[in-house]
Amino acid sequence: MPTSTPIADAGLPWLRSLSTESTDAVPLVINGRPVHTANVHEYAARGASALTRRVCFADAELVAEAAIASDAARPQCAALTRKERSDILRSMADRLESGLDELGYSIALEVGKSLSDSEGEVTRAISTLRSAADSVSALVGSEVAVDSVDVGKGRFAYTIWQPIGVISAICGFNFPLLLAVHKLAAAIGAGCPILLKPSERTPFTTLVLADAAISAGWPAKGISILNGLADVGEVMSTHPAVRLVSFTGSSAVGAKIAASAGAHLKRVVLELGSNAATIVTDDADLDLAAERCAAGAVASTGQSCISVQRILVQSTIADEFGDLLAKKFRGLTAGNPLDGTSIGRLVSDAEETRVRGLIENATDSGARLLAGPGTLETIAPTLLTNVPLTAEIAQLEVFGPVAGIFTFTDDDEAVALANSTPYGLMAGVFTGSLDRAMFFAQSIEAGGVHINDSSNFRPDNIPYGGVKASGIGKEGPAYAMREMSNEKVITLRLPRSAS
Repeated sequence: MPTSTPIADAGLPWLRSLSTESTDAVPLVINGRPVHTANVHEYAARGASALTRRVCFADAELVAEAAIASDAARPQCAALTRKERSDILRSMADRLESGLDELGYSIALEVGKSLSDSEGEVTRAISTLRSAADSVSALVGSEVAVDSVDVGKGRFAYTIWQPIGVISAICGFNFPLLLAVHKLAAAIGAGCPILLKPSERTPFTTLVLADAAISAGWPAKGISILNGLADVGEVMSTHPAVRLVSFTGSSAVGAKIAASAGAHLKRVVLELGSNAATIVTDDADLDLAAERCAAGAVASTGQSCISVQRILVQSTIADEFGDLLAKKFRGLTAGNPLDGTSIGRLVSDAEETRVRGLIENATDSGARLLAGPGTLETIAPTLLTNVPLTAEIAQLEVFGPVAGIFTFTDDDEAVALANSTPYGLMAGVFTGSLDRAMFFAQSIEAGGVHINDSSNFRPDNIPYGGVKASGIGKEGPAYAMREMSNEKVITLRLPRSAS
């Protein structure tokens, strides 16, 4: 049987609990309490394979317990004023900032991406919390012009936003802190209790958010962090106490979650996969385009759903741009994430094998290597050209440091290529023409189009979400808070003298 310890007697997981030197299993968190279970999983660190970390996993019974208690905490969470919620988010940001170096180190050990990328994730998480704190005061309704219709004469109407209730947040592995912060910050800003499940591949760093939230004043019963496998996610998606499921991950898993949640009439926000396109036209600044495309292809070791994967280059400049881009790729170093390399490793050996298979599929189909993948254990930044549309990387999400060059002759063909996959998350366009920029911005089927930047550009305060197989709903603190709230309309019959 699991055992729990009062917070006063044993602190929640924080940096010292994540030390690779410790042999103790890190507990999960149920309604603000550290809980140890017999179901312990051990992980080898990606940056130092001799080091291991151990963590407790939940089961379906514990998830149900957490959901029921979270439902009981709804009034307490909702009663917090906007100022109190904003102050909690700012205090959480300060708490993470005090441990930036250690948190970055922990992420590098979990995910395998470079230390600089991992520290950058922590910085983004801190910024997201502060942006969320600013956004709380914007969660307001507005007057409805009810008297613009005949039956509304003599009445006044307005809307308010109220917390939707218990949130289930299921996160991907590639940004174990940032993805969780986006969901947790929005839930706190909206006044909703939250059940948060990190990926079973990266179950450690996310746990510090419980300590940060409760130390900042968030009700202890309003947060659970539930490491576990698919059975945990299934209960989180279907339990009667849960009102909204927010998921970041693959389109295939997102479809299953949507089906499970939809069968119980739950709202969903799904941030799913992609095969992002970045267009480079013949009037673009090629140096800028090469710099941003290379950076966007290998950031986080390419383990990003908006990673630059398909580079659509106008045929008249394809050779010139290919040479520029290949030099950028070859100038990047790959290796141990703790050794100051440009990129680190993928999250697992199995993922590295899968990505190498996609590269081989492309070259077997006729593509030519301009850079990478190398013979080392770590996949070097890989650039392919002459990639046929039949190659798997033309349709599937690689999720590794790999990009392919595809050519087009005119703008209509570029749009057709950009829209030719099932996905539509983000896209990039490099052009010196405002007319062409606006044509692409309006014609590409995606949740966002970045002009003179790559698909991988993401300020964390913008509305972020895709179309087609890339998802439903929006993230970004201000937008996710609305997803996690119900808009209620209130009408008042005015005194007769005013009618």
